[in-house]
Amino acid sequence: MSADINDKKKFKEKLKDTYRILVIDVEDLKEVGNYQLSMAKIYTYILIGLFLFSVILVSFVAFTPLKRLIPGYGDIEEKTKFVELRKKITNLEIELETQIIFTQGFQNMLSGNGDVNISMPESAITPFSSKVVSDADLKESKITRSLENQYFVPPVLGVISAIFDRANNHLGTDIVAPKDTPIKAVSEGVVIGSDFTLDTGNTISIQHHNNLISIYKHNSALLKKSGDKVSAGEAIAIIGNTGELTDGPHLHFELWYDGNPVNPENFINFK
Repeated sequence: MSADINDKKKFKEKLKDTYRILVIDVEDLKEVGNYQLSMAKIYTYILIGLFLFSVILVSFVAFTPLKRLIPGYGDIEEKTKFVELRKKITNLEIELETQIIFTQGFQNMLSGNGDVNISMPESAITPFSSKVVSDADLKESKITRSLENQYFVPPVLGVISAIFDRANNHLGTDIVAPKDTPIKAVSEGVVIGSDFTLDTGNTISIQHHNNLISIYKHNSALLKKSGDKVSAGEAIAIIGNTGELTDGPHLHFELWYDGNPVNPENFINFK
């Protein structure tokens, strides 16, 4: 025990020992520098030097491509980036396939083609459904139950000049109203189409919640563009008489649910 105490005392005394370092020019043996240091200072400088060297080394490895040479580190990082990139590519492929199918179905709706059969990829959530029901009455009943609790703002108030008639391929309701009457969105949603077609003139379409789409045709002017968010009752167009499939100022209004045209009069009072 006493030996350990003596060793500690000797070590502390050695730390207090002072040493002189002389720097001499070998050519003329003149003294160039004279430094006086204790062992405590020498150890301190050595520790500081080692610490700074460690910090510089770690920083160089962490923030330069040199880290890829460390076994395991580069592999994990590259694998994570690869997985993230693969997910993004897969999502883009699904979105592209969905958009192509949706565009085809949407063009059928704008052209007034009632035979719309849209099959969507199972991994995608789209405005339409691929379900086909052979019994028209059962299908209509199902749609009615799905929409009966949903409130719709009348797009325009006026006189109904033509009713929904699936048999004659008239897939909407025609409403006559005074000139310059604003057309309103029946519910909140996002504008997915705002353009002019030869048959239907200035046409605007809105994607709503619950796989529901509303279409407004023959307008004299469109107040919204594709991508705009609209609220229920917000003005989106002005009633008009554009397009070839019209014989006077009116609104041709269509309502589509799950890719199927429904009778707007079952859910909206236009009078």
